[in-house]
Amino acid sequence: MPIPLPIETERLLVRPFVPHTDSESMIAVYCDPEVMRYIPGGALSAESVRATLEEYAQAHEERGFSSWALIERASGRLIGDTGFDIFAPTGEIELGYTLARAAWGQGYATEAAKACLAAGLEHLGVTRIIAVVDIDNETSQRVAERIGMARVETIEAHGRPHVLFGAGP
Repeated sequence: MPIPLPIETERLLVRPFVPHTDSESMIAVYCDPEVMRYIPGGALSAESVRATLEEYAQAHEERGFSSWALIERASGRLIGDTGFDIFAPTGEIELGYTLARAAWGQGYATEAAKACLAAGLEHLGVTRIIAVVDIDNETSQRVAERIGMARVETIEAHGRPHVLFGAGP
C-alpha cells in the first residue's frame, strides 16, 4: 500500500521529488563530499543528480515509497531527502535521510525520520523497517536511536562495517 503524501511535521514537509525543478537544490546536497561522506558511492556529479531524482520519482510511482524531497516549511527551501529504499541484501524496507550541510544540527533529520518511520510502519504492512548506518557515522546512528530504532547487529554493507537498526509495529 502506498504511503500517502505529503507527510507534514511541525517544521517540515515531505513530498515526492519533481526532478526538473528540484535538481538545482539537490546539487547542494548530493554533490557535497562532506554530506555524502558516508553514502555509498560518495558525492554525485551535477549531471547525475537529476537522473537520481528521476529514479526516486519513478520508484514512488511504482512502489508507493521512495526517497522524497524534504522541505523546510517556514522558508519553502528544499533541504534534503528522507524516505525509503529496499536494502538489497535482505529485501527489507530501509529508512534513510540526507540533509544539506546548512540544515545540520537543527533536529530536522530526527523530525523527518520519525515521521517517515511512523508512516512506513502504518502503511507498508511490514514487520520491520531497518536503517543501515556506516559505523563511523555517529550522528546518523543517534538519529536512529532517537526515533526508537534498536541496534540489531553490525554488518558488512557497501564494503564497510555498518550498524543495522530495526523498528517494528
